[in-house]
Amino acid sequence: MKTTLHINTKQASLELQRIASKDIPYALAQGLNGVAKAARDQVKQELPSIFHNTNAFTRNSVAFTPANKNYQTATIFIKDQQAKYLQFEEYGGTRTPSDNSVNPSAKALVVAAPNAKKNASGALPKGYVKSLAQKAQQDLQRVKAAGRKGKGKAQSILKVSGKNGKPGGFFLLNRQQHSLTRLVSFVDKASYKPKMGFHQKVEQFINKNANHYLEQAIDRILTKGK
Repeated sequence: MKTTLHINTKQASLELQRIASKDIPYALAQGLNGVAKAARDQVKQELPSIFHNTNAFTRNSVAFTPANKNYQTATIFIKDQQAKYLQFEEYGGTRTPSDNSVNPSAKALVVAAPNAKKNASGALPKGYVKSLAQKAQQDLQRVKAAGRKGKGKAQSILKVSGKNGKPGGFFLLNRQQHSLTRLVSFVDKASYKPKMGFHQKVEQFINKNANHYLEQAIDRILTKGK
């Protein structure tokens, strides 16, 4: 018993050309996008273990631009706004008041002390420093109105100017306990050591997983064509 197979070589050649010119570039783009998305998600998941109490703004800092069949490149990146402060966590360096993305004209960096009020993300609440300044001014006026230095509420907010190498800031004065507790500091610079590892994490993930995502995408195209 014999079975004879006849193959239309012209039709097969056209099908291969179609796959090579249309389906394969599309599959490669899908594979690149798959591994880029997975790498982005992996870095986002690791951010809370790198930075204590990260907020949503920082967690959503990682993004990617997709590839397409005409442009076989997917780019994973840190968004511009978050990159203004995360660059110091990635590369290290010295941050100055001019690096303040919210207030570039700031004269000092505001650094939270252990006893400062913090939000759920571990950062100073919005308007906190401004409220301290207002309370410090009110308490100062209250003391002046009392006519004797040191008289007034049991607790007051003091604004202290830096001197002798010590940073200024806002303090909580407890008159009953005769204690002064720092809430925030004003510094002219802050030094950072690299600890984010964004580039390294992305590169390691891609080196380990790129082939898997590309093979899956190509297999889907070839299976679809059968």
